[in-house]
This record gives sequence, structure tokens and C-alpha cells, in this order.
Amino acid sequence: MVEYSFPKNMVGEISERCLRCYEEQYWFGENFLFNYINENNVNGKRVLEIGCAEAGLLKFYNDKGAKCSGLELSKIRFNNAILLNDKNKLHLFQANICEPSSYKKHIKQNYDLIIIRDVIEHISNKRIALSNMFSILKPGGKLFISYPPKYCPYAGHQQTIPNILGKIPYIYLMPNFLYERYLKLIKCSSKKIKYLMETKKTRISNFEMLRLLSSTGFKVLKRSNWFIRPAYSFRFKLPKLRNPFSWAPILDEIFCNGMLILVERTKV
Repeated sequence: MVEYSFPKNMVGEISERCLRCYEEQYWFGENFLFNYINENNVNGKRVLEIGCAEAGLLKFYNDKGAKCSGLELSKIRFNNAILLNDKNKLHLFQANICEPSSYKKHIKQNYDLIIIRDVIEHISNKRIALSNMFSILKPGGKLFISYPPKYCPYAGHQQTIPNILGKIPYIYLMPNFLYERYLKLIKCSSKKIKYLMETKKTRISNFEMLRLLSSTGFKVLKRSNWFIRPAYSFRFKLPKLRNPFSWAPILDEIFCNGMLILVERTKV
């Protein structure tokens, strides 16, 4: 398990929530993702995480000997990553995957593995984002994607609302004008309402995601649909459980709390 050894003045700059996120990210790599991707030896491999947040997952891969880079859009989370990984050999930079000019100078060689975990659902132009990922991945390189599907209980990310009345499953499926009024009624801040309405707009279904991946040139190697997603083992001490209805259209999303897809860039 990851250990913290930061100067006392640094720890005071980082919230307990961010430290918890960092720990979860490392745990996810150590207890699930490494085995899921099934790369026995990543020593010397080039790994990029898009939306790396506190970069705990990259810390795990760095400990395994990989050459790790992290792209983060949020200034706050990027700064936290810099603080938390001050002594680690991670190449961290603030950029937007949809804008090559923002990251071009940071990427000198293509990657063996790209990870984008619970981020793709927030990106408006997913086709451009996936195309850009394809272009910086080595032929035969792998891309791991995770996201909550369009019609899953918390696809609207309403679990982030402080008020318990906002955490109701599927409530984001209200018509926009009613949902926005309801969010105001339960005292959500204007910033939170904007975030939730944008997230509702940028959701993506499993069908749409697979279609986009195929048209971009990726080959699907593995996919799994989870009722209790692996990360919940860390957050809530629950055993991970696959969606028993993953074979059925619509039900594969309604009873899903996390979709995981591993693809490969075609070598042609």
C-alpha cells in the first residue's frame, strides 16, 4: 500500500479528500487494473494517464518501473499531484486532450499504455479526444477506459451533491428545466449546478462508445460491465460484482455502475 512521507507544511495544503483519492488511485492499480490489463512486465514501458488527478495510479506504475506521464486539466488537481508526487519520477503537465497544442511539447514519444479513468464522460467531443489518444499511442499499444454509462444510476454524478436529497439514483433523468429547479431547491451552488448540467449533457452510452472506438481504429480486447464496480471495494468495502444483465440492451446500463473497456491500437 502507498505510504505518505511529505513535509508537514505540504500536508496542510492538501485536503483529506485528496489524500483519500490518491490512496484509492494507487489501490486501484495495485489491486485491480494491473491484473486486468494483464501486462506482466511494465518495466521501461511508457504510460500516460489522461485526467490523472492526484496521480496515485501513476505512482503505482512508477513503482513497477514504468516511465509515467500524467495529463490533468484541472489546475487544483494538477497542483495537488505536483505536491503529492514531489519525490517521484513522474512527468506531470496541465493540458487538454482535445487540444494538441496544449500537450504537444510534453510528448516526445508515443505511449505503450494510455489510461483514462472516469473522465471520458465529461468530454464534449469524444471523437476528437479518442482520435488524439490514438495518435499518441504506439501501434499495438493499449488504451484503458472506464466510465459510468449514459443510463446508469449515477451517470449524472449526482452522488457529488452534498445534500442527501440530491443523491437519488436516476434523478438526473428529469427534464432539464425540472432538474435544474430541483437542484436549486435543495440548495446546490450555481457552480455545482453548472457541473451537473454539463455532465448530464456529455454522458455516453455503451453502444455509442463502442461505435466511436471502432470508427477511430481501436480493436476491443476486453470489456466488463459492473453492478458493484471494483473501486467500491476500496470506498465502501463491498465485493465487486458484475452486472447480471450485461447481455441485455438498456438493462446493461440501468444496472451498471461502471463500464471498463480495454482496446488496442491497430498496427496498420
